[in-house]
Amino acid sequence: MGSLTTGINFPEVLMHEMGLVQNIIEILEHQAHLNNASRVVSVQLEFGALTAVLPAAITFAFEILSKGSVMEGAQLDVTIIPIKVSCSDCGKEAILQEYQPFCPACSSPALRITGGRDEMRVASMEIE
Repeated sequence: MGSLTTGINFPEVLMHEMGLVQNIIEILEHQAHLNNASRVVSVQLEFGALTAVLPAAITFAFEILSKGSVMEGAQLDVTIIPIKVSCSDCGKEAILQEYQPFCPACSSPALRITGGRDEMRVASMEIE
């Protein structure tokens, strides 16, 4: 592994996701234990676009870290929540593909991020 032409340093990215997934697995194991589950069938995770989480890296880390646990073999669905903004000057709300500090309607710098910033959550899990 190493840097590709994308400029992404995959070992560093994977380490970031590995830490996140380790914490998620601890949460899932705790919930499975509380509910006397023998296995986790599926998990839905949500991350804000600005967290810079890569779904493929999350999936890869989950496959590695879930081995031998109640999560092994669980279907994983990773959703990226888009960047949502609202302009305090013109009132326009928009969904952005990439963050920009100015309103796409009036170019005002009075832009507030209302979604897709720092969300990181287990949206649901199915257990048996």
